[in-house]
Amino acid sequence: MAAQRVVLVDGTALVYRAWYALPANLRTASGLTTNAIFGFASTFRKLFAGKRPSHGVVVFDPPGPTFRDERYADYKAQRQPMPPDLKAQLPWIDRVVEANAFPILRVPGYEADDVIGTLAAAADARGWEVRIVSGDKDFAQLITDRVRMFDPIRDVTYDPELVRKKWGVPPERFVDYLALLGDKVDNVPGVPGIGAKGAAGLLERFGDLDALLAATDQLRGRQKATLEEHREQALLSRELVTLDLATPLPLGLDDLALSDPDPVPRRALYLELQFFSLIDRDEAAAEERAAEHGTIESDEALAETIDWLMGCTEPVGLYVASPDELAVAPEPGEAWAVPLGPERRSIVRPWLESDRPKVIHDLRAALVVLGEVGIELGGVVFDVRLASFLLDPSGLVPHRIDQVSRQYLQRVLPDDGSAARADATLALHPLLASRLEEIGQTGQLLEHDMPLSGVLADMQRAGISIDLERLAAAERDFTARVEAAEARAWELAGRKFNLKSTKQLGAVLFDELGLPVIKRTKTGYSTSASVLERLAPDHEIARVLLEHRKFIKLINTYTTVLRDAVAPGTGRVHAATQQTVGVSGRLITTDPDLQRTPVSSEEGLRIRKAFVTAPGWRIISADWSQIELRVLAHVSGDPLLLDAFRRGLDVHARTAAQLFDVATDQVDRDQRQVGKTVNFATVYGQGATALGQLLGIPRREAKGYQERYFATCAGVRDWRDRTIEEATERGFVETLLGRRRLIPELAANDVMLRQAGGRIAVNTPIQGSAADICKLVMLQIPPRLRDAGLSARMLLQIHDELLFEAPEEEVEATVSIVREAMETVVDLAVPLVVDVGVGDSWADAK
Repeated sequence: MAAQRVVLVDGTALVYRAWYALPANLRTASGLTTNAIFGFASTFRKLFAGKRPSHGVVVFDPPGPTFRDERYADYKAQRQPMPPDLKAQLPWIDRVVEANAFPILRVPGYEADDVIGTLAAAADARGWEVRIVSGDKDFAQLITDRVRMFDPIRDVTYDPELVRKKWGVPPERFVDYLALLGDKVDNVPGVPGIGAKGAAGLLERFGDLDALLAATDQLRGRQKATLEEHREQALLSRELVTLDLATPLPLGLDDLALSDPDPVPRRALYLELQFFSLIDRDEAAAEERAAEHGTIESDEALAETIDWLMGCTEPVGLYVASPDELAVAPEPGEAWAVPLGPERRSIVRPWLESDRPKVIHDLRAALVVLGEVGIELGGVVFDVRLASFLLDPSGLVPHRIDQVSRQYLQRVLPDDGSAARADATLALHPLLASRLEEIGQTGQLLEHDMPLSGVLADMQRAGISIDLERLAAAERDFTARVEAAEARAWELAGRKFNLKSTKQLGAVLFDELGLPVIKRTKTGYSTSASVLERLAPDHEIARVLLEHRKFIKLINTYTTVLRDAVAPGTGRVHAATQQTVGVSGRLITTDPDLQRTPVSSEEGLRIRKAFVTAPGWRIISADWSQIELRVLAHVSGDPLLLDAFRRGLDVHARTAAQLFDVATDQVDRDQRQVGKTVNFATVYGQGATALGQLLGIPRREAKGYQERYFATCAGVRDWRDRTIEEATERGFVETLLGRRRLIPELAANDVMLRQAGGRIAVNTPIQGSAADICKLVMLQIPPRLRDAGLSARMLLQIHDELLFEAPEEEVEATVSIVREAMETVVDLAVPLVVDVGVGDSWADAK
């Protein structure tokens, strides 16, 4: 008969490791911090995937003191109290253990180590195999031929030989080793001046602690003196580190027999905690099989289905997977995949283009995909992706159908399967529609976001032309600059090395050239951009390295990406503009990302010069002037900001004049830059530390700038404080048009998270309102251009800038419509001002 195996899990150790290993901003949509819960659950899943033992238990430290605290008042006295956000997760961790069908033990007055030691010794005496799951070295004293310790973080299993190799003593001498060495983590004093090697050497020579203390006359010098002086301290330390193997337990070994966990409650718990990666895919497959999902194979069956759909007056779920496949869900739990080809598209076209009601996920993408094959989608009454974003912009980014399904339906979708996605889309409709109605966001969806999807689809289909020769010329120049920088770096270093290798670069800069070390990482010297920037004023090689990185980035991020993104059939880049990625409400371009295209530098202009239009056409750039600061002036009502914008003054110079106590016309370039940085730091809710980093000045000086700013712009200060207070009370903020953003960080116990929540509360009404204004304009301009009989079309939206192309003879009329729309779209307390440029390329139009 095979030996029984018991697994003894040091739950307290796993909890703390998870807490420190995973980011503290891992939270559910409701705001519950889950980093320790998730780390613990992940470890559990890895430990017992396919190899469940016969017996097991998870042991935690109990609340309150233990017998060691009574014996030695300073035991663990230096440890900080458990962080509140971690303490709040402990009941959930218990639920994770219970969902995995493991018993839990907490024994008042005894540490988890004592409980585990008692169980390990009892199991060893029975001849059972024992596995202690922990990384705590104190368990080394328990290890025998049958008792092993597995450290799941380092993936190491300790047996007696490995204990001897690592610490220089066998398990049976480990308590004596710790008695001499002490333990800083637990505040066990040990014997001062005796290190790890010294302790191991003394025990090898004398055998054990008692023999050593009885033979101190054989020692000399400091070792002899310190051992004799701290004899009682050594004995106390041994007492503290020795595990109590007779701990009274409420459960015996036989009570630790394990059964297989019920997957249903475990799955429900992980869904509640939004641990979707821990839910088995076979569970999703089982759900898929239970639903009536299939594929419409024959044209006859497809025609019958479409005839039936044409008579439907209730919304039908639609999922567009690609130009070659879509899926429909006419009823909950009933969905069918529809493979498409040119002939079959003619069968489905009448229904797709009809006004029959349809519910979809990602209207913009569906319009683009179907538009590629000449189908103009109609009748869409609801977009679950946009609805999910409106309900909680930051909760599920980017709000894919699998994310939304998990969150609201507790349904895990299979990796492939368009029918399941259509079914989930239909099921989500009433649920999300009801929630939108409850918070007053239905109008945002139907009147703004869904119509905007059509505008964005038109922009994506249009694309923007790229001059590949100009792009290639820029890339050749950038490559030459990379090579020149590399050669100069080698020359300054006196040898060749890999500039992209952090290790080699650190060795050159700090070991060989002797540059001052600014920052270290766990693996060596930091060679980050911030480090190089601090070294650059005094060391040419740092300036050369920054130059090298700059041009590498230009090639990898822009020229290469743009070249690869040009569609062969059109010669244009057709970037997707995403509505559910920018959590503040801003639109984001992807595939490729055009919004990070450099603006002011010479190299950035080289890249923008490759964005062109056809002969006889011109590029038009229309850019709001300081729209976010104008929104700030409007919402805060600050008299100085209002006056500056109403009189058309330079608001950055005005701020600088306040900061430096000079007349506005006496502000120099550097002072104006400080004023500009302070203005935008206010918009982004940044504190003195971040402002100091931006300006390269001490935090104290930056704090002084902020205090002077708020002293003169008291309206901004009052608005900021009021906004954070209201957001904390309500749990969300709103933009000018009523778009909400939940801020669970404001309710966190962690101070850093609450401060981050405050920054979000200040920034969102500014940046989000500016984004809303831009979206309103994007809805207005295309129909105005069409009504005027113009061929001009909108191509891109980049931050506060809109890009158009128009025939040369239509430029004046187009500019007039665009400017009028952008400057009058909303009625603010200050004027909106638009700068317009026209040229043969994007760079020329700026």
